[in-house]
Amino acid sequence: MQVIRNKILQCLYDYSNNDEKLITMLDDVAAEFGPKAFPVMFHVLTHLELSQPEAEEFWQEICQHRLEMGNQLGHNVNLRTAICDFFCSIHKSLQNPKVVEIHVFENTINTAKYDRLTGLYNRAYFDESLIREVARAKRYNTELSVLFLDIDNFKTVNDNHGHLAGDSVLKEMSQAIMGEIRAEDIASRYGGEEIVIILPETKKATGLILAERIRELIANLSLQYEGKSIPLTISGGLANFPIDSCDAMELVRFADMALLKAKALGKNNIQSYSPNKRRYVRIDFSPKILVKKISIDEPAESFTAQAKNLSLTGILFRSTSPCFAVGNKIQLQVPFDDFNVSVELLGTVVRIELTGTGQYEIGVSFLEMEHTCQNEVSQYLLKKLGQKIT
Repeated sequence: MQVIRNKILQCLYDYSNNDEKLITMLDDVAAEFGPKAFPVMFHVLTHLELSQPEAEEFWQEICQHRLEMGNQLGHNVNLRTAICDFFCSIHKSLQNPKVVEIHVFENTINTAKYDRLTGLYNRAYFDESLIREVARAKRYNTELSVLFLDIDNFKTVNDNHGHLAGDSVLKEMSQAIMGEIRAEDIASRYGGEEIVIILPETKKATGLILAERIRELIANLSLQYEGKSIPLTISGGLANFPIDSCDAMELVRFADMALLKAKALGKNNIQSYSPNKRRYVRIDFSPKILVKKISIDEPAESFTAQAKNLSLTGILFRSTSPCFAVGNKIQLQVPFDDFNVSVELLGTVVRIELTGTGQYEIGVSFLEMEHTCQNEVSQYLLKKLGQKIT
């Protein structure tokens, strides 16, 4: 939507003294972007929130209203005058319209919404947006993820290169992040070197994949300041609505807790929030399983590994090589021969140990499970234990 908004603003600046050309150019913007351009157009011109069909209909009516006003008055009528008259006299949406230069208005809006240094949204806008997006997720029964990012060792950057270098790093990192997220995602500077991103309609596993992609992007950035290279990494924490919490501020707190866990695990990794629940019963489990790393950039090959034990929250398997690093997200295909089914599970590598036999034991904590998969694992554990798991 920001691209559309910028094009509309440019039209207003370029053709402020030529209404015929301005209307033609605004029609061209609508032709380029489709009906979704009309609500943006009215928001820029009037700050009214209109639905897409409503905005499209009003635009046609206002253009006609302008011509009729011109015929009655005997001279051309400014588009803004026609809009003001339409919403004050015909469709009474404006009670007390105020005349203000649009560039002054836009600067005021930008100051209220954006962080001056990074160009990201500011903390106040984030808080307002999160409450709105959580309410929308509840209303439409969709998921939402919150990603909390923090620059590793940022104080060292400031100490070694100066605060101007730190500012430069923040700006470049923010622009890189903006290039990775969707138009509907909301990235905000939360404070200092902390960035929080609201990911509407995003499952936990999808959010983790995006977070990992951002982490790799930042780690591979070639940052320079006054001819000196500045290596940079970030850590991140992710929480999900409704899996982790249905409360907006609690989602931020849980994402922050997951971030602290990522820092404790050595930094430069992403962790998802998981509450400190009591330990689940773990049973011996030894089928062959298929394992592969989750990666968008480089599709990984699956390989066969030997499972060792299983619980409702994780699995331990053996491998002849370490294969992964702690924090990696992996996909597992796990067979349950007793039920003649195989389920696909997603998990995070939480432990890697070299055994005395020269093999590696790799511990995986499961991420969110579909209900069907969770049921299969639960039924298998119940059957083997012969009792309800507590």
